[in-house]
Amino acid sequence: MPSDTPHFAPMILSFALLAGCASMGNPPDDLMKHVPLIEIGKPEPADKNYILYIPGGKTIPVQLAVKGPLVVNPGEATTRIQLTQSLYIYKEWSSLDGRNWTHQAFQGRVSIGLAPQGGIVEVFVSRPD
Repeated sequence: MPSDTPHFAPMILSFALLAGCASMGNPPDDLMKHVPLIEIGKPEPADKNYILYIPGGKTIPVQLAVKGPLVVNPGEATTRIQLTQSLYIYKEWSSLDGRNWTHQAFQGRVSIGLAPQGGIVEVFVSRPD
């Protein structure tokens, strides 16, 4: 019997965002004194060495692309989101306060499915347990 609720494909992709090599040491405590802080949306320095700062509550664009061998015409879309709190990103490190750095300040899950109204992509982002 048909239903109006979406049926997600059995494959759910789980991933840890900003995961990196755990064997590397933490950034120094005074990192922000030595590396420029660049707010999202601003130009990055030529040497590409900077801390990306995403202020909590600031509207930021997120780009989505759908492509692959099953897609005749790839598609792209941009949506806008706001984070509940500020986020700092330096290379493979992330921080919620700019002082305590981790390889995983947050985690996420992507679900892809099809329903009678069309394709559904859901991205769920949370803090690690």
